Amino acid sequence: MSYDTDHVRNAGRTPERITGIQAFTDLVDNVALAGLYTSIRSKGTATGPELVDEADISKKTVYDYLHKLERAGLTTEAGAENGAATYAAEDFEMTLTVRDVAVSITPELVEILSRRDDYSVIDRVLEEHGLLTFALAHDLVTAHNEGDITIRQIGDLTGLSSGMTYDLVDAIYAVRGFGEEPSSPETYTPDNVDGGQPDTDSTEG
Repeated sequence: MSYDTDHVRNAGRTPERITGIQAFTDLVDNVALAGLYTSIRSKGTATGPELVDEADISKKTVYDYLHKLERAGLTTEAGAENGAATYAAEDFEMTLTVRDVAVSITPELVEILSRRDDYSVIDRVLEEHGLLTFALAHDLVTAHNEGDITIRQIGDLTGLSSGMTYDLVDAIYAVRGFGEEPSSPETYTPDNVDGGQPDTDSTEG
């Protein structure tokens, strides 16, 4: 099977050695770090004291993480407010290639990963199916919100069970603030998924 979405694509070549700063990959596994980065990005800018007040982690950990993000280039100082430094989040894309498949980690994906503690299905998909499947599912749910694909197709393309697919769709819709009633697709023919004929079944939302 082949596929090509915003976060997952066939590389079509031998994978190269992955290099980069550990903080980028830590965003995938560390909920608190991902949440801190996402909070700064959603605000535009934020001060250390603001982040400490909102965080569920200690003040020391917040500042340790701020320094880690800054060293990695994921945040920068953007000035000062009431004597405290303000931080801005930098957009990024880190691509990990395993065999012939590339998975991109982006701020949008990190935002979803930062909510693993709030939505257990996110953690279950990652633990049981891995980052590749999770990233693919994320992109397909985005397509579902745009009315381009059905939930049944998401399950078929990712290999997720029906229940897990519906739960993940609900979780991503909530985190991303998607509408509650996405338009139903008339057809969906992802040429880079199966190269098949158009699916004319538009009854599944």
